[in-house]
Amino acid sequence: MVLRIKNLKKYYQVAANEIFGGVDERVIKANEDISLEARESETLAIVGESGCGKSTLAKVLMGLETATDGEILLGDMLVSDVGIENRDPEVVGHVQMVFQNPFDTLNPSHSIGSQIIRALEMFNVGKDDKDRKERMLKLLDMVKLPREFARRMPRQLSGGQKQRIGIARAFAGEPQVVVADEPVSALDVSVQAAVTELLMDIQRRSGTTMLFISHDLSIVRYLADRVIVMYLGHVMEQGTTDDIFSPPYHPYTEALLSAVPIADTSVEKKHIVLEGDIPSAMNPPSGCPFQTRCPRKSQVGGDLCEREVPAMKELSSGHSIKCHLSDDVLNSMEEIFKFTTDAA
Repeated sequence: MVLRIKNLKKYYQVAANEIFGGVDERVIKANEDISLEARESETLAIVGESGCGKSTLAKVLMGLETATDGEILLGDMLVSDVGIENRDPEVVGHVQMVFQNPFDTLNPSHSIGSQIIRALEMFNVGKDDKDRKERMLKLLDMVKLPREFARRMPRQLSGGQKQRIGIARAFAGEPQVVVADEPVSALDVSVQAAVTELLMDIQRRSGTTMLFISHDLSIVRYLADRVIVMYLGHVMEQGTTDDIFSPPYHPYTEALLSAVPIADTSVEKKHIVLEGDIPSAMNPPSGCPFQTRCPRKSQVGGDLCEREVPAMKELSSGHSIKCHLSDDVLNSMEEIFKFTTDAA
């Protein structure tokens, strides 16, 4: 196993003020008891609405934040309590990130080639300057940019070209794990598909493990091997992509799937509307984190959803959900998507 995360928690302390009536501190629970594994060469998608803790998880994995509790193991190396400034350069090179906004990740004062070479130097890649220059040119080849771009400045590149440079730098250290945090959401729609396809093609050829963070299940369906669904800092469901897109679903996953846009008129889709907004991570609801918005809570009965956080329930090998719904209710769930035209 390339990556293992066990019972990870990430809390932020918020200073008290008069609004809170003189209490000492408030705690934001950004990640709560997260456990997952990522295998060699696979693409693991992490999905959920804004504020669910996806990006915080990425920051802890990268060492930009340290965990409050729990473990992150890269191979057999424990890295959850080691900030990026204290990580060995080889470890930093082995866990890299493609950031959401390519416009903020390049130094406007340095050429593209010099910034890629600097990344190679930081990761201790290459024997000498000549070797690193050749590697830099090959990285430009890898992301399908002309070698003459090495002399260009960031202001001379489009958004899609800048993100290709971000991908080149992420793969410069021959990483074991690449975290792609909404890597195309800041780009024009016209170039999103090309950049996504390039990223996944490089990942497949290099055999790198990819954590693809997204809110868009329509993209995830076609690129992920497995999917983790997060809500308010919790993992609510995880399984293969086929598991996630077929019933039984966690009620939150069911609602997310119903929001996926479908252009094909032969597909009939259930429409589920969630009431209210995501609760604050500073003041999460008691019991199940989804209970304040869950359209199926009445099928549980009593006040169990309000009282207890559900345990992870295994539905099949590798497919589990955090939910109090009975097996009978889960097994009665219908497909979100149905084909309405008869086969010819």
